[in-house]
Amino acid sequence: MTLTATLPRSFPATTGQEVDLYPVSSELTVAQAANHLQTSEKHLNHLLDAEQIVFRLENGVRLIALNNLLEYEQMRKRRGAWLDEMARENQEMGFYD
Repeated sequence: MTLTATLPRSFPATTGQEVDLYPVSSELTVAQAANHLQTSEKHLNHLLDAEQIVFRLENGVRLIALNNLLEYEQMRKRRGAWLDEMARENQEMGFYD
């Protein structure tokens, strides 16, 4: 059995703010992925060239699976948290005095 629901394009969230709904493709172009990561297309292409994010080519267009992009984003957040923790520990030990 399949359940199908029709949702309005936007609806009020519990905080009183409106939330927009839009379909997300399972694959993103470089422009879409760069927008999602809030970075430039040039920087994203460098990440792709360095094989830090997995992609595939279709007719000369780089397509990035949403799962691969989310995996990279999580790794980037973990790395940032680790660096923050290391800096905090160094400050506590007086290395920045």
